[in-house]
Amino acid sequence: MIVIINDDYQVKVDNYSNYTLLKAIRDESGAIKTGKDDLPMFTTKGYYSNMSRAMNACIHLMLEDKYDVMELTQYLDELENLEAKFRPVLERFRKGD
Repeated sequence: MIVIINDDYQVKVDNYSNYTLLKAIRDESGAIKTGKDDLPMFTTKGYYSNMSRAMNACIHLMLEDKYDVMELTQYLDELENLEAKFRPVLERFRKGD
């Protein structure tokens, strides 16, 4: 099963509770690359034991995508904003994880 987080990220859920965080591969123009079968191409960003951990990793990767260099206070502010955006989802996973 695939769980779509946004245009760039998704989590592949395999049997035996393996959660693989995937990121779309984009070309120079910013468009998502497609493979021979015309499906979007993804790269593996990590393997996790539950959805909550995969989501937390995704949040940090989203920050890396957006900024090359950040001051610590800016990083913490941006991290707080993203966590607030995903908090309802993360809380639901924590209850059932």
